[in-house]
Amino acid sequence: MLAGKDIVSGGGNCDLPEESLSDNYDIIMILSYGRMAKVYLAAERATGEEVALKAVYRDMVRRRDVKREYHYASHLDHPNLASATARLFQTDLYFVYPMEYAAYGDLGALLKARTVEEIPARWMAEQVASALTYLHGFQLVHGCLVPENILIFRPNLSLVKITDFGATCRSGTYVRRRLSLGPYNPPELSRSDVGECYYTGTSLDSWALGVLIIHCLTGVKPWATSDVSDPDYAAFRNWQRVKSTRVPRPFKRFTVRLLRLVRRLLEPRGWSRYAAKEVFKYTEDDWLIKSRDRSDSYDTSAMVLPPRPPSQPHPQALSPPQPEQGDAQDKSKEQEQPQGRVSSPRRFLSELLRFSSPNSSFRHRRRYHAWHHSSSSSSSSTSISWLNSSSSSSSFCASGPYSSV
Repeated sequence: MLAGKDIVSGGGNCDLPEESLSDNYDIIMILSYGRMAKVYLAAERATGEEVALKAVYRDMVRRRDVKREYHYASHLDHPNLASATARLFQTDLYFVYPMEYAAYGDLGALLKARTVEEIPARWMAEQVASALTYLHGFQLVHGCLVPENILIFRPNLSLVKITDFGATCRSGTYVRRRLSLGPYNPPELSRSDVGECYYTGTSLDSWALGVLIIHCLTGVKPWATSDVSDPDYAAFRNWQRVKSTRVPRPFKRFTVRLLRLVRRLLEPRGWSRYAAKEVFKYTEDDWLIKSRDRSDSYDTSAMVLPPRPPSQPHPQALSPPQPEQGDAQDKSKEQEQPQGRVSSPRRFLSELLRFSSPNSSFRHRRRYHAWHHSSSSSSSSTSISWLNSSSSSSSFCASGPYSSV
């Protein structure tokens, strides 16, 4: 494993191996492309495994920035952080490294087609908060948390991973803002122009997480920009400061608990903003007000899956088990209940969350959230020491799956 000073070094022209994309990979198709990079779907010739090749234009970024991004992707060890699968190399045009391929695309593509149901939204928020808590434990800021940078590995959102570490840096680093993320930028950045410098902080990710939860549950961005000149944000700000008792229209279906979480995550003062780990206190609460004609149960087979590349058949979600005769009788009894009652009581919802959610049970969640402490302490002298050695003041990030390209 390389030392920290070697990871962020930008000098030398022969420190990366020269290869061709076709030397070890069969290119299948282009997944996304942008001004600074492309992402290819490729298959490794040795194993046949599908990977996503991120190819960054050599004339658009500095070598040390790409090396920093690659080593974050290859050294950070968390189940909800997408990782690099092999070494970094260069071609005539690109810096390239392979990373995990998500067959179900990214959250940004899903939100263009539909909203996210309440239970999958909780699962997603819990996993993203866990990954951010892990990063923030090393005083690292992701810096570009948008739906396009959240990859979907299971169709019911029980496994998602954050990708794109192009803007990741130490908290307190003075960096230049390269692009605008709209409502995902907190107020302290919305008042500055692209090209201006600012100090990073973990509260930037907390704000983005709050906007992400609203975006998933409503299907639309809550406002265009987090500035009081935007009427939607101004209405939210007035309610947040108790200048208005009227809950903003997009939030009328939110429960009191979710409104409290949103109010604290979207606190305009960064120093008073909720940390990402505070989300764990709310993942077992109801987030949406249930109507009487709407069942509280959730069917994973009803998920609309993102399009699969045409070269391969689309993986299907697991179909629910067929009910036995006894279950059919119980179901018929449930249907005989008065129509004025909700078909699925709160107890059933809590049990569903306990046994269906990947991280919901209290005992499992304690192990899950304490996991990164043990892993970081055991490897702090070797693999993690380089994390706090990065002092680069630049970052590159844009929208697109697998990367900000």
